[in-house]
Amino acid sequence: MTDPLPVILNADELKGPDDKLRILAKAVEQSPVSVIITDPKGVILYVNPKFTKLMGYTAEEAIGKTPRIIKGEHLTRAFYKEMWDTILSGQEWHGVFHNRTKSGTLVWEAASISPIRDDAGNVTHFVGVKEDITELKRLQEELDHQARHDPLTGLPNRLMFKDRLQQTLALARRHHTLAALLYLDLDGFKPINDTYGHDAGDLLLTEVGRRLQGCVRASDTVARMGGDEFTVLLNDVGSVEATRRVVATIAAALAEPVRLGSNEIHIAASIGVAHFPADGDVEDALLTAADSAMYVAKREGRAGCRFASGDPGPA
Repeated sequence: MTDPLPVILNADELKGPDDKLRILAKAVEQSPVSVIITDPKGVILYVNPKFTKLMGYTAEEAIGKTPRIIKGEHLTRAFYKEMWDTILSGQEWHGVFHNRTKSGTLVWEAASISPIRDDAGNVTHFVGVKEDITELKRLQEELDHQARHDPLTGLPNRLMFKDRLQQTLALARRHHTLAALLYLDLDGFKPINDTYGHDAGDLLLTEVGRRLQGCVRASDTVARMGGDEFTVLLNDVGSVEATRRVVATIAAALAEPVRLGSNEIHIAASIGVAHFPADGDVEDALLTAADSAMYVAKREGRAGCRFASGDPGPA
């Protein structure tokens, strides 16, 4: 049976020649990161106070158990297999855990696990050192979200739209399905912005984004490309007629007046439509086709729609 590492648990009893070991034990006890020591089978023999504070388990509750008591739900078997294969081979392992505290809170921890060997080179224990990076992860995710979403409407921005367009066309090629891209430019937005102010203009853009999302499926993408331009990406749309129905739904939704304070604003959009693969079989070509069709619609009059194929949109 593996020794329970009494030297670590009884650091205050070490005197004289053992001062260096006592200092080391104190350092582990007072470490700002979590420390776990297990036997070769993963049974916990020691946890330091930082572990108990973060994870909510007392030392008595943790000792004798395995780290499965703090296992989260988002890491795969392959992840844990790779970790065990590494440390059982005598190598150090470095990675990030998504663990669960006793109260159920999920935390991210950057971890290093190292084997401890005896004089004969046999692995007798494992020591894990873990640092809570939950806040760092949250900030990273927030920055990632900001980089890929429009700060005003919360919709995907141009960068994220291009990623979605690439993914949609890849799926359409693989499954031989039809995809549609709608490019919208609001008609008369500048006079509204100039008359009622930028705050009112921002509210109007936000409402347009909300209405566009309400006209499509959750699997489709509505993005703000900048200014008063939006795109709608329809995957596996089924048919050109199905696209026409979506365009008609969008036109009807935008035709409803928008109330900004005591003012009732009417808005419309010029819409250009392109289909994959007929109007473009790569991302830039499809986007250019939809954009060009939108400019044709804008030249032909307010609240118009034009398909890249030359067909007019729904009446």
